[in-house]
Amino acid sequence: MNMKLPYLVDINGGQYSLQLFDEDGLSVLDLDENQKYILQDFKSKLISVKEENNSLKYYEIQIDGRTFKVQILDVVDQQILKMNLKSKKFNLFNELKAPMPGLVRQVYVKEGDLITKGDSLIILEAMKMENVLKSPLDGIVSELFVKPGESVEKNQILLSFK
Repeated sequence: MNMKLPYLVDINGGQYSLQLFDEDGLSVLDLDENQKYILQDFKSKLISVKEENNSLKYYEIQIDGRTFKVQILDVVDQQILKMNLKSKKFNLFNELKAPMPGLVRQVYVKEGDLITKGDSLIILEAMKMENVLKSPLDGIVSELFVKPGESVEKNQILLSFK
């Protein structure tokens, strides 16, 4: 048995430590690039990848019809998390702030949503004009601080990213 480094796996908000081993009796059958059967101890599970963001190590998978949001953190990611640091890529933008006072007309995302740079996030009405606030990065919406119909002040935090 060949031991590999431990991983921290976040599944639907719960964190689990995972140690990978090379073991006999595990088979992976490819149906296509997004669907696989995993066979172990005469039991099979159909696994489908619904969404993936390899740079964030984030995946939304479906196992036998149940959907799981999974983020995999290797040893380096875990050290960064322990030191409460973020990579330079994410230091610039971890919050979306209101550029002006206004009224939140629409919120296009919810907590846990995977977003890409340029996605429309919120419509903010100011001085009878609707302003579409777009994502400055690829990431995951970690927390929403506003809802439609709320008034906001300039520089008020509207949502945060991870």
